[in-house]
Amino acid sequence: MSGLKLTASNIQRLPFSSKRTVYIDKEPSTKWRDCDFILIVGARTKTAYLRYRPMVNGKRKTQYIKLGSAIENTLGQLRKSYEKEVMKIKSENSVFLVDRDIRKAKLSELFAFYLENKENPTPSEHDQKGMKRLMDQTHNDQKVGDLVCIDQNTFTIRKILQPDIDKESFYVANQKREYIQRVWNYSVRNNEKLVDVLNKYTNPGSFSLKDWVGWTKQPSEVLLEKKDYPEFFEAVNSLHRSDFKDLIYMALFTGQHPYAEIAKMRWNQIEEVDGQHWWMMEKGFHKTGTPHQFPLHPMVMDIINRYKGSHDVYVFPNLIDKSELHTKDTLKSALKKLRRTHKITWDVRCLRASFLTTLGEIDITFRSGILANQAGQNITEKTYMRGKIKYYDFKIDMINAYMDLIQDKLSVVSK
Repeated sequence: MSGLKLTASNIQRLPFSSKRTVYIDKEPSTKWRDCDFILIVGARTKTAYLRYRPMVNGKRKTQYIKLGSAIENTLGQLRKSYEKEVMKIKSENSVFLVDRDIRKAKLSELFAFYLENKENPTPSEHDQKGMKRLMDQTHNDQKVGDLVCIDQNTFTIRKILQPDIDKESFYVANQKREYIQRVWNYSVRNNEKLVDVLNKYTNPGSFSLKDWVGWTKQPSEVLLEKKDYPEFFEAVNSLHRSDFKDLIYMALFTGQHPYAEIAKMRWNQIEEVDGQHWWMMEKGFHKTGTPHQFPLHPMVMDIINRYKGSHDVYVFPNLIDKSELHTKDTLKSALKKLRRTHKITWDVRCLRASFLTTLGEIDITFRSGILANQAGQNITEKTYMRGKIKYYDFKIDMINAYMDLIQDKLSVVSK
């Protein structure tokens, strides 16, 4: 029997054993009086239980409540079942105890619930690290994660952000505020254990830095102009890793989000319709509220086809570093090198802006936002439909014109 913070990856790595092994979850959010969330691993099974050990007449009595297989169910589903069973036990024994335990819920429990239960879209690695840093940040000799939820209001959160405001790190301060606002709202919508309590309180992250300190988040104005495309190709081609080159090329060739979409492209999203390959992004992929279909030019398919057989699910897996998928951290050193050797001013994320701007310059009738799945891009006179693909022909016309320009710029480099 041993303690372990149970995560999806930890559970998957645990070896099967002919001698049943018990793992007690060390995650704080599962700690209830007399109750433990445990995993028992056998020769072929990994099963979650609620272990209930109340004191009866001076002796510990142990009862196990089966929650389900950790192979067939997600960790989020099992934890939700665990919480329901705990609530049954606690409500039968003491309504006051349930209320008291819930009212002691800490901010770290909200963040843990968000990170472990959020399925689509999965929080980026950048956001996960940012949330952990916020929870570990010290405030009044106490970690932010240890602060009791219902004791927080806009003024206590402002005090947490004040050191960043004093340093004029307004973007960092606003990001922390957004994290608190996001996980609180998510718990109100999805956390059955806390919803009744949190609903009674105003979200402490719901305030504006503009109203507080006069700061407004501004979009980046950095972009790569089409006249600089040859220099872009020369710089990218100098990178030592072909997967980095391909990921950056894909960002310029498609205009999609590099880490939230391109790095998470799946093989089952690629379909061929009437001889044309399409990237079929389902509703909820990244932050899209509607399905999105993007035409894959033959040059793009050449890049994609290089990765066949590399991974069963993802087209562009990270086959070298620890992370399964590429994030901005995996490319950070490569871009730093290019800033030193080729004096680049662009970033991978600004290539989307370059894609949209260049399309508009090619033809003023083009609506590049249709390819980028931006709102407000209805083209009433050209609503081409083919099956489930909206603006089929219009998208093809735009991407072909854009890739013709790309090929012209590449020919300059080859000379």
